Order: sequence, then structure tokens, then C-alpha cells
Amino acid sequence: MWKLAPLIVLAFGMITLASACGGEGQEVPSAPTVTATPTEGPATSPSAAATDRIAFASTRDGNWEIYVMNGDGSGQTRLTDNPGEDSFPAWSPDGSKVVFGRERDGQSEICVMNADGTDPRYLTNDPAPDWNPVWSPDGSKITFSSKRDGNYEVYVMNADGTGQTNLTNNPALDMSPAWSPDGTRIAFTSQRDGNTDDVYVMNADGTDPRNLTNHPRFDSGPAWSPDGSKIAFNSDRDGNPEVYVMNADGTDPRNLTNDPDFDVLPSWSPDGSRIAFTSDRDEGQEEVCVMCDNEVYVMNADGTDPRNLTNNPAEDTQPDWSPAP
Repeated sequence: MWKLAPLIVLAFGMITLASACGGEGQEVPSAPTVTATPTEGPATSPSAAATDRIAFASTRDGNWEIYVMNGDGSGQTRLTDNPGEDSFPAWSPDGSKVVFGRERDGQSEICVMNADGTDPRYLTNDPAPDWNPVWSPDGSKITFSSKRDGNYEVYVMNADGTGQTNLTNNPALDMSPAWSPDGTRIAFTSQRDGNTDDVYVMNADGTDPRNLTNHPRFDSGPAWSPDGSKIAFNSDRDGNPEVYVMNADGTDPRNLTNDPDFDVLPSWSPDGSRIAFTSDRDEGQEEVCVMCDNEVYVMNADGTDPRNLTNNPAEDTQPDWSPAP
């Protein structure tokens, strides 16, 4: 079940998770940094600086692990080496750490490690799934999704794992949080208005939730542009999963990918010029395919010039762009 979750949950909100990790504040054995086999002929671009880094999850070593690569696809390196599943990486604002979800005993906990994969530590310890962590822009807090109250809610905690607090407190599904660049708001996915999924925004303390998309089809997985003016998200309103972008107030939604295959999970480059995303378009199937040959792609912020960065027969997904160096 966990192997399906990394794509299904953020793309459509289909909750079929079984995830897990460890004890709050508890150390886990240091994971060696292992250099992966270089991608053959990664697509390069003059705008892809070597200092850019993209963290992502991959099954290329037999189970879900966290990897990192340069913004042009070169230097693909494994950060975790764990028999459980490691996924949903997210960089700290200063680029020194990566927070992620780690499976243990059938559930998922939130873990943090140094950017080179050393010193992994658990931040949560709950029998229900905790996953999809994201740092606040000032690095003081981490928001995440949890099912500990019986349904998925958006939580926040201090960066050391203390002060875990439910922000949404709603009987409907709430998940996939994303901080605004100024730290005042959190975008998230919710089903509270009776639609399948919609993208909402609320104040950082959980007050004043507002529906931004309000569409009968699936809209989920929001990601703020670095200047806070736009939000990229997943939607299947045109018949299959695509990456869309809209103004931060929900106006002017536009399809960026326009491809018959599966395009989801957007992440903005630090300068806002590019968007990394997951796609199965190299599988050659004109249908939704959750566990096909998913790859990490990058495109210009207007949707032009999509390029395959990973080009590996395993699953490569959940890209998260590092902050500006």
C-alpha cells in the first residue's frame, strides 16, 4: 500500500496509506551517502545552474529512498539507505537539512537529516500516519499531514518535533500543506466543501480557511511560487492529471503540461523560472498510470521546454527544489 501512496495521495487525495517511522527525538542509525549510477545523458539547459539541487524519492535501489541531484539532472546521489520506505523529502530554508517521511512497522513518521544524509532523527512518534512534511520559510516550524485524529488533518510542530498542533480540525480530509513564502499562510488540499479535492488557503494559525479552486474535479498538491504570487497544483479537470498554475487568490487557473499522460507534484525553482514535476509520459501510455515509469521532469514556469531529468526505469517522483544558495 505504501508503494502506491507517494503518487496517489498528492495527485488525487486517494487515501490508501500505510506508513511509519519512529520515536520523537529518537536517533536512527546514520545512513551512508551512496553515489547512484549516473543518469545517461541528462537533459541540460543553460538556465540549470550546477548549484541547484532537487531532492526526490526513488525505487531504483529496490525500495523508496531519498535521492538528490543537481538542477540539470546530473550528480544523482542516494541520501538514505533504509529497509523501510523513505519519501516526501523537503529542504530546510537554509538548505542544511531535509525532512521526510520514513516507514517503520506499517506507519509513517516524520524524520529529519542533514543535507548529506547523515544524522537522521525522528520528529514524530504516533501510531497513525504522519507524512508530507514541509518547513516554514523561517525554519522554525514544520507542517505535515496526520491521521492521528481519525481523519487526515494538517498539523504544525516546532522544528525539533515539539508542540504538535492540529491546524484544520475538520471532519473532512485535509492534507498536503504548503507554506506561503512570507510564512503567513498555508495552502492545503481539502474535501470539506463536498468536492473530491480542492485547494484551500488558511492563515498559518489555521484560521480563515478559503477555497481557492472550488471545482468538481480533483485539485490538490499546492506549491507556492517563490514570490508568493502564484500557486501550482495538480488537477484532472481536463480529463487526466496535469500540472496547473493559478494566481494566489485562485483566479486564472491554467494547464501547464497539456500532455495525455500523468503529470503531477510541482515544485518551483528558487528563482521561480522553472517547475520540477513528476510524469509518466515516457511510458508511452495515454492513460493515468500510478506505478508506471514515473520520472522527474523540469519545465519553464510557463510550461514550455519539458525535459526528463532522471531517465531511470525505476520510480522517480516527489521532487523538491532546494532553496537558493
